Amino acid sequence: MNPVVYRQYLRWIAGHGPLGRPVRGVLRVASWIYGVGVVGRLGLYRTGLLRRERLSARIISIGNLTAGGTGKTPFVILLVQEVRNRGLRPAVVVRGYGGRKEGKTVVVSGGDTIRLGYPEVGDEAVLLARKLPGVPILMAADRVEGCQVAIRDFGAQVIMLDDGFQHLRVKRDLDILLLEQENPFGYGYLLPRGLLREPVRALQRADLVVVTAAGDGGEPLEFPRVVRHAGSTPVLQAAFTPTVLTNTRTGETVDEEDLRREQVIAFCGIANPPAFERTLRSLGIFSKHHLIFPDHHPYDPSDLLKIAQRMEEVGAKVALTTEKDAVRLEKMSPHFPIVTLGVKLVLTVGHPEFKQCLDALFP
Repeated sequence: MNPVVYRQYLRWIAGHGPLGRPVRGVLRVASWIYGVGVVGRLGLYRTGLLRRERLSARIISIGNLTAGGTGKTPFVILLVQEVRNRGLRPAVVVRGYGGRKEGKTVVVSGGDTIRLGYPEVGDEAVLLARKLPGVPILMAADRVEGCQVAIRDFGAQVIMLDDGFQHLRVKRDLDILLLEQENPFGYGYLLPRGLLREPVRALQRADLVVVTAAGDGGEPLEFPRVVRHAGSTPVLQAAFTPTVLTNTRTGETVDEEDLRREQVIAFCGIANPPAFERTLRSLGIFSKHHLIFPDHHPYDPSDLLKIAQRMEEVGAKVALTTEKDAVRLEKMSPHFPIVTLGVKLVLTVGHPEFKQCLDALFP
């Protein structure tokens, strides 16, 4: 999607922008049609008319209720570390977006070496392969096939199904649903009028609900509402914690204090740009401008030119971006410094419930 169109779409569904009322009316009709399809599909699985597959490995699904960034990749990393600490062999199966091999079943990493990179596979798969050495990472549109390959070829005992909440064909042993604190219910409408993939009552289908936030700012404003909709499902909280700032050209670590004194801009092509901005602010880094591109945006030279022009306009010397964006920029040669912000996800509320779920799954 064109970045300008994408930004305008976000303004419309948020309740702003020119011609907003008629556009939102059209989008609302489309969301009703979408909703009929969602409810119908759930009904087919519930009645058994569509079959679910039980696999020989334990399956943990990490997913979203909305079409937006909630921190699935950092949470997958957290889960893999927990599973490895218990002496089990994990693997990760991702859907994979934006890669040339999208739609196929491919091994991104066998655990020993990374076999494929961007743009052959999506940015998330590459990032997971780098963050999780020793863990097989597979990209598969057919999640059943992807899981079977992980079990057969790599002896996986536990499989993390990334973005798996709506993928009902695979039976899972633990269903974890992530919500973003600022906009957990995607403006309250199903796609495309809002960002909801399913009605809010789907929270009760999860075993755990985790509300993610940038920084440790206390209880999110929407937290009581999430708890109310979740019913008996435990609701946890987690925060994005900055880990390292890295110069993408040299690979050297950058001191955050230097960036606080520098004129910088930010840019990203992720599902939740405001979370990136909030994480930067938690470090005391305030960008002069934030360029937003669509999620998984494949950067080209014209994008680098746009970033450079904006830097010149505001007098910035450095551009800041995310690790996922850095993956998509690797084969390009910007003439300006780019610094990447690394993050991890830390549970701040509900660790006993989290441990209890894992103890029940792996006695």
